[in-house]
Amino acid sequence: MLDVVELSAFANTKVKLLSGGQKQRVALARALANAPEILLLDEPFSHIDNFKKQTLRRNIFRYLKDNNITCIVATHDKSDVLGYADTMIVLDQNKIVAKRTPQELYNNPKTALIASFFGEFNVINGAIIYANQLKIVVHSHLRATVKQNYFKGAYYLIEVDLDGETVFFESDLEVEKGQICFLEAQYKTSTY
Repeated sequence: MLDVVELSAFANTKVKLLSGGQKQRVALARALANAPEILLLDEPFSHIDNFKKQTLRRNIFRYLKDNNITCIVATHDKSDVLGYADTMIVLDQNKIVAKRTPQELYNNPKTALIASFFGEFNVINGAIIYANQLKIVVHSHLRATVKQNYFKGAYYLIEVDLDGETVFFESDLEVEKGQICFLEAQYKTSTY
């Protein structure tokens, strides 16, 4: 279990001497060591540093699948479940509002609450459109004025005014404040 939670180097260290994130990984290892049929995890990676979080998620969920352990994860972080969940259940006010695969929920969010789990989104003419689906084009009926740029690492999140409403889209490049741009929703299509 120490290998799964990446703590082999601390095998002979007393738990009280470990950091908070390391203690959380020990708790995960203890839960897995009991070989449960079902495991409930509540925000399981919330106190783990980002350096370890990605590989730890992969290790834990690979172990669970390899050992046919059913796992229910309660989380507000899409990264905790998006690539690993077979089914997602969205709760609002203690009621189930959606139960589908992550792909189905992402591709067809019925509500703003569902869309918000996956990232920045807009409601334009009644349609939910993710920021990553809007692109600058030469001309369209969506004429917007750039208000702000936010550097996000791999892209810029661009805030624009579209007919008095704030809308966000992603761009590879920074866009000058005050610039007029035309936007169009571009959806990815799957190939099977």
